[in-house]
Amino acid sequence: MSAIVNAPPASLLAGMMLFLREVVPWKGWPTVAEILPLAGAGRSQACEMRDRIRSGWHGFLGRPGRPATEPTEGFALFAACQAVLRFVLTHPGSACGPEARTTYSDEFRRFVVALSGPGQPGEGLSVAALASACLIPLGTMKNWMHPHLSSCDRSASISEESVAAPAPGPVADETTVTLSASEASVSSSEPLFPDCIQAVHLKQIAALWKPWQGTFQAFCKMLRTEHRLHYSPTFISDFLQAARLRSRRVRTPVEAPWSSGTFRILFPGFQWLGDGTSIAVRWDTQTFVFTTESLLDSASNALVGFDVADCENEEALRRAFEAALTTTGRAPLAVTLDNKNCNHSTGAQAAVKDAVLLRATLGRGQAKAPLEGNFGLFQQEMPPLQIMGSSPREMARSALRLIFGAWTRGRNGKPRKRLHGKTPAEAYLRAQPTPAQIDEARAWIRELQRRQEQARLTREARRDPVRLKLLTKGLAELGIPDAEGRHAITLAYYSREAIVRGLAVFRSKQDLGTLPHGVDAARYLGGIIRNLDTQLEIEHTSQHLPEQRIRLRDLTLRPLQRKADEVRRETERPLRPQAFLDLALGAEYEVDFRFWSQAAGEALADLPSALSNQLYAHLCRRIAASFKTDRRRRQDLVDVLARAITATVA
Repeated sequence: MSAIVNAPPASLLAGMMLFLREVVPWKGWPTVAEILPLAGAGRSQACEMRDRIRSGWHGFLGRPGRPATEPTEGFALFAACQAVLRFVLTHPGSACGPEARTTYSDEFRRFVVALSGPGQPGEGLSVAALASACLIPLGTMKNWMHPHLSSCDRSASISEESVAAPAPGPVADETTVTLSASEASVSSSEPLFPDCIQAVHLKQIAALWKPWQGTFQAFCKMLRTEHRLHYSPTFISDFLQAARLRSRRVRTPVEAPWSSGTFRILFPGFQWLGDGTSIAVRWDTQTFVFTTESLLDSASNALVGFDVADCENEEALRRAFEAALTTTGRAPLAVTLDNKNCNHSTGAQAAVKDAVLLRATLGRGQAKAPLEGNFGLFQQEMPPLQIMGSSPREMARSALRLIFGAWTRGRNGKPRKRLHGKTPAEAYLRAQPTPAQIDEARAWIRELQRRQEQARLTREARRDPVRLKLLTKGLAELGIPDAEGRHAITLAYYSREAIVRGLAVFRSKQDLGTLPHGVDAARYLGGIIRNLDTQLEIEHTSQHLPEQRIRLRDLTLRPLQRKADEVRRETERPLRPQAFLDLALGAEYEVDFRFWSQAAGEALADLPSALSNQLYAHLCRRIAASFKTDRRRRQDLVDVLARAITATVA
């Protein structure tokens, strides 16, 4: 009874017998009609079972010997450790420092991210296992493997708990290195090594620096701790700089606050600087804009006089100069004003009385830097000028005069280090220049006048006579006075087409009555001609730019194309996107970056859809791990890769 219960199904027995009848050459086999009633199965079930046995009998057999052991996670961890060790040995300095403050280079981060890619030793490992194998903090590894591309800088600052160093490689920042007492004594005492030994050490330092990818500070520490080369960081930096193995970042010197050769500080009362600035006053529901004309002594930095006016004009200059005379008691030897027409007219010369009127250097705002700086301080230190009430404009003007006067008194009473503890007011009032100083100052003023006149003659000599004649006649027809020809000389800098169009536009505005009320006609015409000249220049540039761009592309892309062809020959097809991506991340010039980005996108789009989607996530992790690459470039690379896989899907 048990044999009947455990017997295989009738269809299976029938199928096996039919299959054996086909494959075993025995003449004693019963016929199909005899097998079916013997097994107790129907024809259709028996034939179906026979077909299933025929198609799957290969799977019943196994390979001889013990079954192969699948690689475990331990083998993958060991392979990842080996790969990291090999990379660090061939790239010294790519990962250095104590565990709490380890410094990683961009190349090392990209290498670690690549370990989890397809076909790499770390494929299939979890983030925690890979972090343990590479001795990288788990939080740092998570930021590398799962970046938030919309906040790359924030991820960089978090994951860079161990990345606190300037750019790696030969070009690095100058960082301050704190030495111990014993180390500091080396840099300040006699040389520790004789010349013959030092030469050998210098060769060793050069050989160690060439493959170094860490920071300069870490390199100096490595020399002291690992190679017993106790040289100061300054000595090492100077040697590498002299050997052209390392370039310090050029520190831009602070530009002088005035133009070279046109501004000299001699004594208080030698030269005043004058300028105006606009200040808005909100009075109840109305806002009024005034111009404060100020005069400042260049030597003492004292603000000697000012006036609040509706606009910058001769009358405002006269009132400011009279206020300065009341403050100081005497006029200066010279007054420097900017090149506005109202500052150098006959009325302006009469306003400054006995002082020589000088022009500020054209195109150089630094020529009046002390006064401009004081305007900036006023804007920073004063609160918003909001006076509530229903008073008219003159009351607002009076309030501004009081506020500016109070600030001036406070400023002039503040001691200055440059004046050896004296206030600007004290420095000015106590100044007693000697006759020799006054003679020197007068000689310098005459020299400035000579330079200005020479510059004017030079500019006039360079003018196109056709443009000068055109402007002289055009200004006369427009009713713009130009007795000395200064306006014509100034505007003759611009192209003939701009001058012709500008005169026509101004004339049409005169005829139609659309000129702004009270406008300075010469300045308004100059603005029209200047804008037209800029427009024409842009139009002509746009016509020639494509030709130059094509020429630039031919000159710059030729070596890049040869390099790309070499990469395609020597790199397998699935690895080409990563190779081009690394070249884009390391590109120095923008045209190189664009070229390699396009090559990476084309290489990714050339792969099958399934593989390109898998590589896309891996390449994005490599991009996000390159913290020292410009953020805009990283975003552009991600966009190029995204468009590549989108085109593949489409």
